[in-house]
Amino acid sequence: MGKLDKDRHQKELAIRHCLAVGLVPFVEVLVHSTADLSETTEVLTDIDVLGIGVSGDGVLHRTAFDCKTTNKMSAINRALWARGLCDYLDMDGAFVILKRPAARNHRLSALSLHVDLHDEESFVELSRSYDPSFPALISYQSDIENWDQLEAAYKKWYWSEPLYHLTQTVAPTATQPASVFRKIVAELRAVKGNFDPEKSEHLAILFDTMCSCFLMWAVMAREIRRFYDPTMDKVQFEQTLRFYMWDGRESYLLRQRLAEKNGRETSTHAIDLPSWNSLVQMAGLIIASPQSVFECAAFCKELSIRSIAKLNGDFENAIKKRVSANNRVRQFTGALAKYLVEASGMPTDMIKAVSASTSLQ
Repeated sequence: MGKLDKDRHQKELAIRHCLAVGLVPFVEVLVHSTADLSETTEVLTDIDVLGIGVSGDGVLHRTAFDCKTTNKMSAINRALWARGLCDYLDMDGAFVILKRPAARNHRLSALSLHVDLHDEESFVELSRSYDPSFPALISYQSDIENWDQLEAAYKKWYWSEPLYHLTQTVAPTATQPASVFRKIVAELRAVKGNFDPEKSEHLAILFDTMCSCFLMWAVMAREIRRFYDPTMDKVQFEQTLRFYMWDGRESYLLRQRLAEKNGRETSTHAIDLPSWNSLVQMAGLIIASPQSVFECAAFCKELSIRSIAKLNGDFENAIKKRVSANNRVRQFTGALAKYLVEASGMPTDMIKAVSASTSLQ
């Protein structure tokens, strides 16, 4: 995300639109090939801004924002390209922000594809219908300069590159949330010794990782809630949760047998996720209010950028007001931080650092 990019202003407008309508924004999300035929991962294209929301039934909704400052392709061709990208990644729709207004027939035709064509002026007017103050700075995420700092934090600490890939590319486009959550936990275990609670950049990386985890749990919590039965005893719940976390009973049993053949037959459940008891407790806590999980994702993204940005009194008050509206947000954020630290083996002081930040200290 270069500071000299011609579409930088449009990206900032897209980020602010996401915030105005309650989406969690991700910037410059890479799109990889689904064909796994080589030793390297091929990047096909990227999404300038991806906004993610959640419905009441726990389904993630994704909206792409394509920013164009040139007229090398007609507006309707841009819309057809955006529709193809949406179909490729199973996204719900897209906005294409153009330098000049599109022909009316192009706009109407694009709408039939769930693609909205706008020039910058009409996009601003649309966004103002959601937030009359648009495009005012309303949060730490509103300023694209702060996103530059978050990206720089990842680039500065080389060990965080795999985490960056998981949180910025894999999680935002995931269709199997439990699998992605397992990968994140595994990667945190691989880099556990690098986290320093005294470094604000490391805290920003952790909060950003937690944001992606909460996106996965926004789906997972509702699915777990659906199979949860108040008449289940603890053993039944844990067994069902095991099958769910490993993508089904057959997948779990196959992995269990492989683990036993590799010399881990002394364990009844050789492939349990690390700190399994803590995970069970966290799951039990979260399914009590699954509708609050997505708000935790938005909260963690804001705290991630806050960790490396210059503090702003108005933004601080906005966070406090938002959190005070739902007391589950701090509770769930603390529970996830505790689990990730325990499961990965990160320094336990990371929990204290998270707690201080969620208290807005």
